[in-house]
Amino acid sequence: MTRPVFIANSALLCARGDSPATVASALWNGECSAGQRKLGERSFPFFGLPLDEYDWMLRAEQAIRQVAGQLGKLPAETPLFVASSSFQIGHFEQLGAPFELPVAAASFSRQIGEWLGLSGARTSFSNACTSGFSALDAARSLIAAGLIDDAIVLGVELANDSTLAGFAAMELLSRTAGRPFDARRDGLVLGEAVAAVHLSTKPATWRIAGLRTGLDGFSTTSPNPDGSRIADVTVDCLKEANLKAADIELIKLQAAGSPGTDLAEANALRSVFGQNMPLLLSLKPGLGHTLGASGLAELAALLASLDADKIPATAGFSKVDPEIALFPMVERSTEHIERALLNLIGFGGGLASLIVERHG
Repeated sequence: MTRPVFIANSALLCARGDSPATVASALWNGECSAGQRKLGERSFPFFGLPLDEYDWMLRAEQAIRQVAGQLGKLPAETPLFVASSSFQIGHFEQLGAPFELPVAAASFSRQIGEWLGLSGARTSFSNACTSGFSALDAARSLIAAGLIDDAIVLGVELANDSTLAGFAAMELLSRTAGRPFDARRDGLVLGEAVAAVHLSTKPATWRIAGLRTGLDGFSTTSPNPDGSRIADVTVDCLKEANLKAADIELIKLQAAGSPGTDLAEANALRSVFGQNMPLLLSLKPGLGHTLGASGLAELAALLASLDADKIPATAGFSKVDPEIALFPMVERSTEHIERALLNLIGFGGGLASLIVERHG
């Protein structure tokens, strides 16, 4: 018998604010403006953190300490699970030094533990955009099995030229704005975020009802357009939660504005939910796509919104794509949500579905 796992607390620092509550309020008020980040002679919309520190490592320490402070004091032996697609690549860029990601990831997670005074096990996860839920899955599995009682799951995604240049080279970046599921969508808008979730066996408002991850081998950069593997993972998540599709009241979409991935996600949702589609919401037009931190950042922002019964509208959507024919929320809602599904789709074929449910 496995133990239930609860979300005791969450924390967030991103372009929209310095806590889940302030971010939720900004999204509710329709704030979605982005700054700009230069790459050579070109400039792209970018959701940067409101930090003045120039030195990459000092900036990272400032952001991570600030987010950890929102969680409150935890025992030093609390295990730490760190998720990122880039870890401290920006630091090595400033130094002009070579790096190897596996070694860099381990050393960065160790450094974070030292900053936060945590002496427990530190584990690193780098699985592109699904990194956050991969880390969350590992932590909750250990708690459910009775091996640990608490865990901190931390997502870190900070600016670096390598990531921006890679997406630009593949022509995956929008030059204007994120438009999830919209007929005019033309790519992603990247952003920075540091987000954390404290998982525990102690009952709290929200519990993890289901979490499933999977792989789609169709392409390195996009899922099968028919959405079949995304649908499989979603169905597996519903089965784990012992729920039917009709029990889900809201879906937090991946919907980053990528033409192919948005279509695949829409096809998957139609396959699973049919004509009884729940409310659909994308948070990326307001937060940016924060890659390895996106799962945890969007989870924190969503839970704060649901706690207040204030679901924001999806910015950037105004023109229906006939191939997708699904409509993200364009009006705010005060509906009380008991169960929500969150989807992540990443490079390398990574897929993840999470169901959160109110407790009691």
